[in-house]
Parts: sequence; structure tokens; C-alpha cells
Amino acid sequence: MTSTEIAPVMSGEVLDRSSGELIDLREASTDRLARFLDEAAELVSLVNEAKAQVDREVLRRMDAEATWTARAGAFELRAPSPEAGMTYYDEQALEEVLDGLVERGLVSEPAAAAALEVETKVERKPRQGGIKALLRIGGEVAEAVAACERRREEPPRRSVRVRRRRD
Repeated sequence: MTSTEIAPVMSGEVLDRSSGELIDLREASTDRLARFLDEAAELVSLVNEAKAQVDREVLRRMDAEATWTARAGAFELRAPSPEAGMTYYDEQALEEVLDGLVERGLVSEPAAAAALEVETKVERKPRQGGIKALLRIGGEVAEAVAACERRREEPPRRSVRVRRRRD
């Protein structure tokens, strides 16, 4: 199956893989669209499971050959070795060791800084509940807070979740 086989056929139409019919999105009932979304979710699940099985087999072969870059026809396959990502450095312990090594003159500060990056990250997250409470105060507070609201140029991506009802 190629990506063109499951892509929308025309603007406003999609191919129903189970029936082979074209669905006119504007004319189809919401029930029909819900069935399509449910079937699509099942197809995605099946594709993900099949991909996971193929991944495991390719990794098994790469591990057996101790090579994690393979060429297969027109494709190049890459994967991390089994040991990749298995170790990490305790940041606090490393910082203490590096500080001691710098103090003793065994490594330079730039060498220590190259081994451990210290980030200070401040994130600001507007909280709708708190904002709504401030807006309810009214007056100058509400005006000041409301003046901070902005409209996005692009609407956020939205999707419909499908869950089979059990009635």
C-alpha cells in the first residue's frame, strides 16, 4: 500500500478502505463519519503494530550482524546500538566531581563547562482558571488582564477522538 492509496482523493472526499467507496465529507452523515474515524483509528493501530514487529525483526538482524546502519535496496536503515542510551551521568554527582577537579587544577573551567551544561529555564504558562478568576474581579484588574489576550494567526490543530460506546 502506498501513501497515495490512503490519501484524500479530492478535496472534500476520502476513500473508505473497507467499502472502496468515496465518501463526500459534506454529504455524509455524522454517524458515517464517526464509523470512518473509528475504522481509521483501528487501521492506524494495526499499522503501528505491524511496524513495531518489523522494527523488532530489523533490530534483531542488525544486532546479530553488529551493525546499526544497513543498506537494503533503495533504502538505508539506521538504528541505535543496544547499548545506546543505557547509561547516563548523575548531574549532581558530576557537578561535584567537576567542581573538585577544577579546584584542584586538574581540568579547566571551560573543560568542566563543556562536560556539564547548566541551564536555567523559566517557563511561563498562562492558567485559564486563574485568568478567569481575575477577569471576574472586573474593573481595572479585568481590563489589564484582558489587554494581554492575543489571537493566534493560525488556529491550533484539532482532532476528533473516537471511542466506541458500550450501550
